[in-house]
Amino acid sequence: MVIGGEEKKEASESDNTQGIKLATERRKNNYDVFEDWLRENGAEFSSLELKEYPGPEGGSAASTTICGSSISTQSTAALGANASCDVSGDNAGSLKENEMRGVHTKITVPPGTVCMAVPRQCLITVEMGKATDIGHKIVEADLELDAPKHIFLMVYLLVDRQNTHSFFRPYYEILPKTLRNLQPIFYIYYKMPIFWNEEELSYLKGSYLLSQIKERVEAIQEDYDSICEVAPEFRDIATLADFKWARMCVCSRNFGLLIDGIRTSALVPHADMLNHHRPRETKWTFDSGRDAFTITTLQTIEAGAEVFDSYGQKCNHRFLLNYGFAIENNREIDGFCPNEVPLEFSLLPTDPLFALKSTFWSRDGSPDIKRVRVCVSNNENTKSMLSMLRVIVANEDEMSSVSCSGLYMFRTAKDIRFPLSLRNERAALEHLLQIVRCAMSEYTTSLKEDIRTLESNQFPMFSNERNAIVQVKGEKEVLQHYENFAVTAINIMDLNDNDFVAATAEIQSSEHHTTACYCVDVIGSIHREDRKKSKSNVIPVNSFMYT
Repeated sequence: MVIGGEEKKEASESDNTQGIKLATERRKNNYDVFEDWLRENGAEFSSLELKEYPGPEGGSAASTTICGSSISTQSTAALGANASCDVSGDNAGSLKENEMRGVHTKITVPPGTVCMAVPRQCLITVEMGKATDIGHKIVEADLELDAPKHIFLMVYLLVDRQNTHSFFRPYYEILPKTLRNLQPIFYIYYKMPIFWNEEELSYLKGSYLLSQIKERVEAIQEDYDSICEVAPEFRDIATLADFKWARMCVCSRNFGLLIDGIRTSALVPHADMLNHHRPRETKWTFDSGRDAFTITTLQTIEAGAEVFDSYGQKCNHRFLLNYGFAIENNREIDGFCPNEVPLEFSLLPTDPLFALKSTFWSRDGSPDIKRVRVCVSNNENTKSMLSMLRVIVANEDEMSSVSCSGLYMFRTAKDIRFPLSLRNERAALEHLLQIVRCAMSEYTTSLKEDIRTLESNQFPMFSNERNAIVQVKGEKEVLQHYENFAVTAINIMDLNDNDFVAATAEIQSSEHHTTACYCVDVIGSIHREDRKKSKSNVIPVNSFMYT
């Protein structure tokens, strides 16, 4: 019995290996057909080739050229939705590899070279979706949809892919065929947070991204129901699962273009396979002279190197929600990190001045609870945050000074860009400290624990769990910055002149430049004004404006 069992296992493994080979060959054939289709219709990408990489679970031992010789395993800057393992064919379920794609050069490509041109006829545009029967009904009903341009691309994709003789059939064949039900084979959309399971989502506990994921799922459901209401036949064309699949396809792959003077969005076959990298190495546009979508190099790209697109400067929550990846070192070339964390601000119901402040607080028409995304920067959002904090903690004299300053100086609660008093600034920073520490307490792990987990390689690169940890780690870094920002500033407020000068000199050499600038310029200005013993309760705006 044991021997028979072993023989059965060996036979099963042999069949599985054969299935993998067949599925792999089928996929490569689909890529060949896809590229031939593009060339036959006038596309130009002769200096480029597609290559595959092993996915997060290991997959194949080395990445391979789709058409050509093999190359060594390589990790790209950001293997997102456009770089997934696109499995095709009836027997694709037998494939156990997690391969991802990238576009590489065959030769050295100098700057200013159009390395890819995809003619108009190979593009799927918003207007094509509107021209379908379903699209007409959506337009006529004037539906309020979460992402209208995306919807029309989705509609075209879902309707046209049913046509076995569609012009775009070779393109459809290299797109993932399903979502998560065959995980991890269909790795691309398995990576999208809206398809994560509860265990994977648990790694985001404490993050506002969980709310955004829930809102995205609800918005997709609402859009689907709205379309089916005006076009009941759409249910026979696409299930809700199909609709989610299309949403993620379009969300992660579309390009915003200007074609014939009309701003539109388009799916651009082949161009949507480039992975993300900053700073950008290429630029893309719709070239009306060539009547084609083009990608042009901005620098020399050596033979064999990967060709990247830039998805733009974004916080990791946008990369993760829309593309399915998070960048572990999400920094610009100047060191700036665009990662953000949303903080909520509202007036205190127990404040005796609540009624007085409410009018000023809601003057801009925004909700009573104001959510501001802040990063490690002294940008507009940071200045708005500090302004609102000053209003929240203002006493009667300080509110009076704000009111007496004139409507056009302080139009809203976000416009007070300088300190009102030493007392007010201290109270504002103490309130910020309370908000930040409350936000930190919502996470199940500390920043140090996240760093240790990532360094231990407990979770594979590009895995959902690792992406989640990278996301919350980035949020905690921002929160830690503002905790240190507040503590540092509070600690120097009561120093005498000599000690203050020494302390700010130390801060300038050891703290982030935004903290140093705030301490020197803002807190320093309060000290200078205090020495002058100004009779005015409001400090002149020109003395305290900081950038």
